[in-house]
Order: sequence, then structure tokens, then C-alpha cells
Amino acid sequence: MRPQGRVALITGGAGHLGSAVTKRLLADGARVVACEHSEEKLDRLAEALGHPEALSTLVCDVTDEADVQRMMARVHDEHGGPDALLNLVGGFAGGDTVAETDLATWERMIALNLTSLFLCVKHALPLMLDAGFGRIVSVSSKAADDLPAKRAAYAVAKAGVLNLTACMAKELAGSGVACAAVLPSIIDTPATREVRPNADPTRWVTPEALADAMAWLISEEAGAVNGSVLRLYGGLT
Repeated sequence: MRPQGRVALITGGAGHLGSAVTKRLLADGARVVACEHSEEKLDRLAEALGHPEALSTLVCDVTDEADVQRMMARVHDEHGGPDALLNLVGGFAGGDTVAETDLATWERMIALNLTSLFLCVKHALPLMLDAGFGRIVSVSSKAADDLPAKRAAYAVAKAGVLNLTACMAKELAGSGVACAAVLPSIIDTPATREVRPNADPTRWVTPEALADAMAWLISEEAGAVNGSVLRLYGGLT
């Protein structure tokens, strides 16, 4: 079933991946609330999509609990729900060994990739459980499987996304609320092409492919995949 009329909150909703997910869910008939830390990014998103009536935007620092609480309360008061929460906020840092990694980088990776997820699900779940329905989709990374050298802070944070999803799934069993995680490999974006000019982008996963997967994972039928991990590696192994 398509998410017709459902309220979907997308953190990082104006990024390259977020824009694709926002566009897809709007096309499916969902009411989308896109969240970003920057009003400018949200304005560009709304303009690019033609200011659709079903799109609302909110500025929020999803690493700040008070800000997240305000966001969830506002979404619930103004739109109902959220029926679906898509956790797309994240960040990447790499190139240093564990011994070379500074504390600020470690804390930033944990905050962006894991604490943001924890805070958003913590304050969305009571609303979903009260309603007896909800879908949570979070973005991990192939690095959580590979655990590569010189990317420890990022890989550990993304592995935490999988473990948090698994813990939530056990708590949510039978509640009508379900959660899942997606693991993309390299996402084909302009920024990625710029930093990997000699790579073959046809082997990467597109934002649109990820958006298609997430659209299904927030459907009513997807309740049976509670706790599942979906790997989208494109042409990579």
C-alpha cells in the first residue's frame, strides 16, 4: 500500500539522498515534513519541487534533544503522526588510524550518525506507539559490515545504527510499529563524483534506488520486516 495521506518526517530531507526520498514520498501521496539544520537548504528544496502543498519544512538540530522534542511536538500538533520517520542525517570522516583520530572527530561521527538517530526515535516512538502504527527507517552504511581501516569513527557509528535498530525491533514486536535499516555502498551524488573522479559511478547505488526501497519500508506491508537490514550495494561487493 502506498503511503497515501501518511505523515513522513525525513531528517536530512534536503540533502542529495533526502531530496530524492522527499520527491518519491510526495509522488506516493504522503504528507512530507523535511527537516534540516539550514533554512536555506529547505528553501532550495521547496523551490526545486515547486512548493508542493504536501511538503512542510522544519529547521532542527537533531543532535540537540530539546530541539528534537520541539520538532516532534510541532509535527504531531500540526500534522498528526509522524507515521513514518526516516533518519537520513549523517556525516563522514576518514583517513586517520584510530591512534591518529582526534576526539572531536570521534564525537562528531557519533553525534551525527548515531545520537541524532537515538534522539529522533526516542521522541517519535511514544507518538507512534500511542497510535498503534509507525515505521522507522534508518541509514547505516556498507562500512558497518566491512569495518574498514582508517574510518573507525564512522564505521563504529554506522554499526551502532544496526545495533540500535535491532534493539528497537525486539521492543516493538507486536506493537504495530516496525523499524528497519538500509545499508548503501557508495551513493552516486555530485559530491561523490567530485572526490572520486576516476571511479565507475555505474557501480554505485543511486539516491532514487534508495528512495524506492525506503518507500516500501514505510508501507503497511513492511511491518513484517521489523528489524530487517536491507543492503543496497549496487555493483560493489
